[in-house]
Amino acid sequence: MNILKKSILTVLIQLVCALSLMAEDVSKQNKVTVNISKIQSSEGQIILCIYNSSDNYDKRKAFQEFKLKPEIDSISFETHLSDGEYLIMLCHDINMNGNLDTGFMDIPKEPVGLSNYNGKGIPGKFKKHKFTVTEDIAVNIPLKTF
Repeated sequence: MNILKKSILTVLIQLVCALSLMAEDVSKQNKVTVNISKIQSSEGQIILCIYNSSDNYDKRKAFQEFKLKPEIDSISFETHLSDGEYLIMLCHDINMNGNLDTGFMDIPKEPVGLSNYNGKGIPGKFKKHKFTVTEDIAVNIPLKTF
């Protein structure tokens, strides 16, 4: 019985240490507020993908992914990120199939958004649409329908 108590105590101490390290990591991170505007429908979900490198963006392997409930006109979302360069891509998945539906020549059928994109022309690579995080920041992304 004594061994069981020591084992439980050891596990609890390790858990407390792990939680304190996680709390320390979050405190070193910056608050990133994503303001999503021009939402035309409250149907479906908004898929928000954060990329932390050109390679991940090119392969569409998100560093973080979130599914948000849309509301007409606009919503805001907060996350925490370490110092670095990031790109945010949004898709309003109206039919809830988990994908960005596209048509002829891969033109999106559902509303999309991209950090540092003015909605004109063909979106560029990671370098063109990235933003730098060194402190708390707000990123404004309007959805666009093509």
